[in-house]
Formats: sequence, structure tokens, C-alpha cells
Amino acid sequence: MKVVILNWKDGENDPFSVMNDALKAHLQACGKNVEILEIYDTDWIDRIVAMMPEGVEYVLTWQGFASFINIPDTEQNLWDVLRIPLVCLHGDHPSHMPMNHRLESRYCYHIYLDAEFARYSNAHFRRVRGAMAISWPQIFRETPLSKIEGDFFVIAKNIDDPVDTENGWKQRLPKNVFDAFMATGETLRSQLKQPSYVDTHAVLDALIKDRDWDWFDPVSNSDVYHYVHSQMDLYARNYKSILALTSIPEFPVRVYGRGWDRIAKNASSNHVFHPGRNMSDSQPLFYSRYGLIDISPAKVLHDRTLRAMANRTAFISNASLEADFFGLDRYDGLFYSPGAQDLAEKCAEIVDAPEVHLELARDFAERYQDRFHVKGFANQLDLLVNSARFLEAGA
Repeated sequence: MKVVILNWKDGENDPFSVMNDALKAHLQACGKNVEILEIYDTDWIDRIVAMMPEGVEYVLTWQGFASFINIPDTEQNLWDVLRIPLVCLHGDHPSHMPMNHRLESRYCYHIYLDAEFARYSNAHFRRVRGAMAISWPQIFRETPLSKIEGDFFVIAKNIDDPVDTENGWKQRLPKNVFDAFMATGETLRSQLKQPSYVDTHAVLDALIKDRDWDWFDPVSNSDVYHYVHSQMDLYARNYKSILALTSIPEFPVRVYGRGWDRIAKNASSNHVFHPGRNMSDSQPLFYSRYGLIDISPAKVLHDRTLRAMANRTAFISNASLEADFFGLDRYDGLFYSPGAQDLAEKCAEIVDAPEVHLELARDFAERYQDRFHVKGFANQLDLLVNSARFLEAGA
């Protein structure tokens, strides 16, 4: 029996190739026979079919890629025809690529790495089997580098400048829709400066209701509804990134990624900007003494933070974990609140005692690894796909 992982190498900075290689190694350590297929190879379906005589336990894909493939001249989905469980791991919000979240099949499992994403999916993509949420397992698996050096922080983040986004809205949207987008942007910018977590999608839904923006109705105009949620989600995460960097002009930061051109022109002399790197050659970025400043787009830890943890290097994140997350107060120095002051205060503490901060980060990483080990994740997948086999046997 084989487990097949579908890879998508054309993603920006090619993150899935690295994560899938690591996931393959972890699943093999759990006793699985794993093969990675590139989704843009024209014969990947034929290769899965060729494996079927020996058995395919399940196929795993990121972001729902390949979930929407139908057999030509029929309305049958590929996975219903093959009768192979498809596990869709979703690390991004459903509004960005709605078609990758819609599949209703006894063989399809939509698993989200953020509970907010799963709630949105269950609210707007009606399926007999609801989407589920799990915590990120520690999937990264790299040989640590030998030396931590360099007295600076690192931000590794591509952005789309909100100013460019607003100009694009103005050029292509009708005036009433443009005005609604700008009003939402203004509301989000104000709230994102406050010291508490902001659910972008809850803010937008409240505005749609309060201002009677019927053209964004999720029932009668679902495509537009998802589009505006996608736009505001991206707008908010880009604004958060800029807000974080500009709140710490006194600290040395190296920024890696595209989209920072306007910010770089007026940036502090302590901030140095570099092009982004593919994930496969970016490991050294995690090895500065002050560590990673991560701006998560949601409540949960981002994969950048998990990668720092896997490398036993320093980090600080804006993730809003639950208060009982194995004694989170103990790790307060690893997490900063939105708004202008908290990040600067935490950075000052790190600069004053980088070794103390590093040990705190390593302790957190070890406890996270123990709680969210890939073995537990693999066991969850086994239970899910076995339920599909059970339903098939009873059909």
C-alpha cells in the first residue's frame, strides 16, 4: 500500500517541495510507503492508477489542488471514480481559491490548519462531511546549521503593498464597490493597530450586514463574496506586515521578500531589504542571534515559526494562541500583540538577553514537538481514511 503526496512546485518560493520532502520522511518513519508526484506532470493520474493493484492508502494534497478534477464528459469526480481517499490539507483561507474547497465526496477530507478557516469553509461550502481543523504538526525536518551569528532580526515575507492594492481597486471596480472596499480597509487599519487579535472576516461580515452591501451577499452572489473576503484578507495581512516593521525603526532588521519597495525608500537605516529566497535555500535566514519576527496571517503559528522551531533558533510571533496552550504565560516573551508598542518592547528584551530568549524558544519548540508530533498526525489520517473504507464496505 502506498501513500501518494501531490506536489506543486510552482508556488511562490516553492514551499511545498520542501514541506512534502519533510512530510514524506516523517511518514516513512511511521512505516508508510510514500511517493511524491508532481501535479504538473501530465501523467500523474496514470501513475496513481498504475499503483492501484498494489493499493493506495490515500492521496495527500496541499490547498485542495487536484480536488476539483472531473472525468471528461461526465459529472463524476476523479476521486469518486478511483475510490481513493483524498486528504486536502489547507493552510490558507478558503476565500482565496474557492473551487479547491468545494468537493463533496465520501472520499474527500478537508483538513484546515486554522479553526477560523474551517468555520468559514463549513459555513459556505455545504458538505455532508464537515471540514475539520487540526493544529500544525511539526513537519520540518532539517539538519541544523552549525552557527548562529549576526546581531539582527529577520522578517521573511512577501507582500503586496496596500497602496498598490488600493490603486488597483480604483482602476477596476465600480465606484460603489470601490467605496465599500476602501471603507473596509479603513476599518481594518484602525482595528489592526489595537492590542487585540482582529478576525478580518468577522469584521467584513459585520460591515456587509450593517451597511446593507447586498452585492456581497454570500447566498445570491457567492463568487463576489469570496472575492471580497480574499481581497480583505490579503490587504490585512500585508498591512500587518508593514505595521510590524515600521514599529521598530530602532532595531536592526533584514527583510527578505518582494513588495517592500515603497517601504524601503523611507525605511530606517537599521532596516536592510533583500530579495526573497526559495524555501529550499532559505534555512540560513533563521540563524541570526535575534531571530525571526514572524507575522502570521491568522491566529495559529505560521510555517515560518515552525521552521525556526525545528532549527532550534530564536523567533517572536504575533500568533494568538489560546491561553491554556501548555502554560502560554510562561512563553510570553515569544509572542507580541498587535499595535505599535508591544513588538518594540519585546525586541528590546531580546536584544538585551538574546541567549535567554533563545533558550525560551527552544523550550517552547520541544514542548510543541511533544504535543503535536507527526506520528499523531499520521494516526489521525489513518482513522479518517479508514472511515472511508468502512463506508465503502457498507455501501
